[in-house]
Amino acid sequence: MNRYTKKVDQFAAAPMFTVSILFLAFFAGFLHLKNLESEGIPLLICEWSLFLLYPCFMIEAMVHLALGSPRWKLNLLYCLVPPLRITARDQMSGRAIWFPLLAWSEVDKQFCKQVRKTFSAPMLLIALLVLPLFAAEHYWSEQIQASPMLADLTAIATGFIWFAFTLEFIIMISIEQKRLDYCRKHWIDLAVICLPMVAFLRFFTTTSKLLRLQQLARSARIFRLKSLVMKLYRALLILEIVNRFLHRNPEKRIARLEELLIEKEHEMESIRAEMALLSERIAVNSLDEDSETEVLPLPQKKAA
Repeated sequence: MNRYTKKVDQFAAAPMFTVSILFLAFFAGFLHLKNLESEGIPLLICEWSLFLLYPCFMIEAMVHLALGSPRWKLNLLYCLVPPLRITARDQMSGRAIWFPLLAWSEVDKQFCKQVRKTFSAPMLLIALLVLPLFAAEHYWSEQIQASPMLADLTAIATGFIWFAFTLEFIIMISIEQKRLDYCRKHWIDLAVICLPMVAFLRFFTTTSKLLRLQQLARSARIFRLKSLVMKLYRALLILEIVNRFLHRNPEKRIARLEELLIEKEHEMESIRAEMALLSERIAVNSLDEDSETEVLPLPQKKAA
């Protein structure tokens, strides 16, 4: 069975990765068009695409269940949340992930660094798309509201940005070792992803009017702006541009490093002095205890 499991992994890696990406993309369009209460053809395309793609996850789960694959339970999770299938690991070891061009790669520090660099430049460009989108929503809000086609295009553009943020978050959270720390550091990204989902709940609850959707929309724009700043900063770090700015004047940089080195040496000297003082105290206490201890003579045997 293990042999067949490995073959299924190899065969399904590229197709299921593509299906998962498409599912996330169409879900992004569906989510934002539905929030817009659109009734046009784009929403219909997204709905039918999701309907046609979803059985692929069910079929894969049933195949792994029938084969008794070691990690078949994760396929049930992918049926509940299909986009998580993008970063599915191999069924046998659970240490490798399939990505285009990289094929099957073991998840380690070098792999994480490579993925970050791969995402840095595209995410920088995609994050910059937020600015013209803000401008369009602000200056042509009346025209957008009056034209269903413009409204759909705006929703699709917003959905594309949401898709990019979500895709990056899913991939990074799956390869990071400290996932909670990653979520804490990237809480703005998480908010950008979750806010449209909160707005989407109005279609499934009768108390949706209490959600104040306009306030949620404003909050989403604010979070997207903050996320833009974070994306720019992270991309600059990964591309080492910040490092170049810091080294524009090598002489000043060397002077600052020398001052830092002197400061650290002083700290080390004080630590060594404190350690020596503590060692002397321990030695004195040991001598005092030895002097207070009396050595009793050994008892002599009685003569017979």
